[in-house]
Amino acid sequence: MDELPVGRRIAYWRTRRRMSQQVLADTLGKSKSWVDKVERGVRRLDKLSNLQEIAGVLRIDVQFLISTEPASSGSGTAEGGPLSDRDLDALRAAMFRHDATMARPDCTRPPGIEAELDRSVGHAWLTYQHADYRQLLRILPGLLHDTQLARVARPDSARTHHLLGQVHQLTSALLGKVGETGMAWLAADRALTTCQDAGDESLVALAAGQFARVLRSLGRHRHSMEVAVTVATRLAPPEPPDTPPEHLPGYGALLLQAAAGAAGCGDQDAVRRFLDQADEAATLMGEDRSQHWATFGPVAVSLTRITTALDLEDHAYALALHRQVVGSVAFQRLPVERRAAHLIDVACRCVRLGELPEAGRALLLADRTAPSEVRHRPAARDALRILVRRSARSAPEIARLAETLRLPV
Repeated sequence: MDELPVGRRIAYWRTRRRMSQQVLADTLGKSKSWVDKVERGVRRLDKLSNLQEIAGVLRIDVQFLISTEPASSGSGTAEGGPLSDRDLDALRAAMFRHDATMARPDCTRPPGIEAELDRSVGHAWLTYQHADYRQLLRILPGLLHDTQLARVARPDSARTHHLLGQVHQLTSALLGKVGETGMAWLAADRALTTCQDAGDESLVALAAGQFARVLRSLGRHRHSMEVAVTVATRLAPPEPPDTPPEHLPGYGALLLQAAAGAAGCGDQDAVRRFLDQADEAATLMGEDRSQHWATFGPVAVSLTRITTALDLEDHAYALALHRQVVGSVAFQRLPVERRAAHLIDVACRCVRLGELPEAGRALLLADRTAPSEVRHRPAARDALRILVRRSARSAPEIARLAETLRLPV
């Protein structure tokens, strides 16, 4: 999108909003010929006020019509730098906008809009799993608006609640990645409420898992554990083998969140209990499967065993299991985002525990797996900064990575 001229961008968003050139022209008080010339690049738009007016009609932030990416100089600056406030502004604005939620309930929507939104949401999840966070930031503001409007148009449709709940989950997951924990909590809370309205227990489980994850990032470990346990208990009958198959991924992911919360509280017995229950569910699944952002199965259980053991300072066990799992074929089958996220989680814990060589290896592997994880996650950049200060001479690859990222130390 960044390579397209302004006129082509206007045409793209007009088509996405299912507006004809005549409709856009009438709304702007212009002629159809004027719109056509603008879209073809024959007529230039030199005034910001004109762009703002068009953006308002198309229901997008004006930055979607103006390139915000710096010109490439071959140095990788745009890729290497963290996401800035300017990068996040459109998503923040979409979170706080109420024009869609306050639309008339009887507003009409084009036929087939839910199927189109379903495809768009599916594409957004794939973008997240491939750790393409800059692209996801471009997608989410419009997707938030469209799914909110669809729910207003069809308030009795479980499908529209389902789609909006997923978009809120995606928003929370992305904001959590880049350190916007307050906004991530707001999006997770909205996701949980919307998914409950949809009446889909599997989706509620995934939303509750994201909510628990955000609570942990805010230091609310006990609350995180309680949320995860409450929803997991509701999903699972007294005997776990009888848990409906469609509930297993969400149920298991909640148990892993409960174990992580218990580790944050220093409760070893609870960690062991939740992981053993998760093992039972993973055995029933047989292999790891992804359901939106949550990946669950035997490997996912092992990854949580590693991070919780590090939280409880059981270094030897955790690092031995980490090397074994990361070298496995099953680990390589996980989504890119999940693999890189685990490596960064391990690196950050190892830095805290003084296991610097292991932290360096994990960060370098994470960078080879999904560079955007290292470049955009504040925790990863902080860990890298500490590593450079403490071991730059003995780890030249770490120094080179910091230089590539133009990381001030």
